Amino acid sequence: MTKKFRQPQGVSDVLTRQCYSKNKMEGQILDCFARYGYNQIDTPVLEYGDLYSAGAGKVNMNKLFKLTDYDGSLLVLRPDMTMPISRIVSTKIPEGKYKFCYRGKMFRFSQGEGMREFTQVGIELMGAKGICYDAEVVSLAIEALLESGLDDFILDIGHVGFFKGLLASLRLSDEERKELAVLVESKNSIGEQLFAKKTGLSHEEQERILKMPMLFGGEEVFEEAKKYCVNDEMTEAVDTLEKLNKILKAQGYDKYVSYDLSLVGEMSYYSGIVFKGMCEHVGSSILSGGRYDHLCDSFDRDIPSVGFAIGSDMLLTALAAAGKLPVRESRDVAVGCSEDAIAVALSFVRELTNEGKCVVNMNVCSESEVAEYAKNNNTKQAYYVDGDKPRRIV
Repeated sequence: MTKKFRQPQGVSDVLTRQCYSKNKMEGQILDCFARYGYNQIDTPVLEYGDLYSAGAGKVNMNKLFKLTDYDGSLLVLRPDMTMPISRIVSTKIPEGKYKFCYRGKMFRFSQGEGMREFTQVGIELMGAKGICYDAEVVSLAIEALLESGLDDFILDIGHVGFFKGLLASLRLSDEERKELAVLVESKNSIGEQLFAKKTGLSHEEQERILKMPMLFGGEEVFEEAKKYCVNDEMTEAVDTLEKLNKILKAQGYDKYVSYDLSLVGEMSYYSGIVFKGMCEHVGSSILSGGRYDHLCDSFDRDIPSVGFAIGSDMLLTALAAAGKLPVRESRDVAVGCSEDAIAVALSFVRELTNEGKCVVNMNVCSESEVAEYAKNNNTKQAYYVDGDKPRRIV
């Protein structure tokens, strides 16, 4: 195959059946969001690079697709929807509380096997802070996954305040803090031991660091975590998760959640709870989110926010593995006709569609072809037109 007909790395075609399943699944999730009062919003695929080059939303610009505008300005293909929605809320609408949902294509540069173009559906709850809003968003994340048909998932929930409080108690450089965050997030115990020795931490400090990867599980993890709190920030993080757990448990959601104090996330981005959805059929998270109260600081606005995004392609993979992929319903009617009955057939097809039926117009073909199609495609009825009126043959 010549190079010009190959696809770029990290993109994929979505063919008919998968396209139907994807649209159906995303539509179900968006309907779920709408029922809970979230209004759909869309943003341009192109954004100025400045949106992602500074502040709490700063990302590694090497991971973005970049191009130059006619005036020399740097443009990027959006890697997420959170920052564009933050831009809108900060610059175009009055202060207040807003509930937005979205579906859109995102783009991130990857030199490996990761996808460069992918679809996300998600929500942003802007201008609201408090455990009630955190609980609303986590609950909606569970409801959205259930609405899609998936039921064998777990939401891992943490709080960046626990690790931030731990870092505040240690004498480490900025680079050492970043290194430790990576080790804790990946639960690299051996790496943590080497790090502790390298940085000359005390025995008690080493113990707290090495305990981080083991602070995960059910609600029993809270009492264990309290033993390692050395300041108010760590204590408040555990208290917040305890309150959240009580709310989720009262709704019957406890079987879908676990708690992980080593879930650090991107600390410059997140400011409170963080969570990700995991499923045994998929090797990486199908959902991620948390509280990000400082994304709008770059616009000189104080707008606390919380939200999440679902990776459509990952969720489709999980649904397919579980045998729960949405499939197209059977057609109502198949219609074929002879050469001299095209106009009659087209009028009949229009009549059926006006009645709300789903019709496959096979146009000029033999009667046996229409009957065979109906048999092989689970079509309820079949008609053939070779005169003034259609004849039902199935």
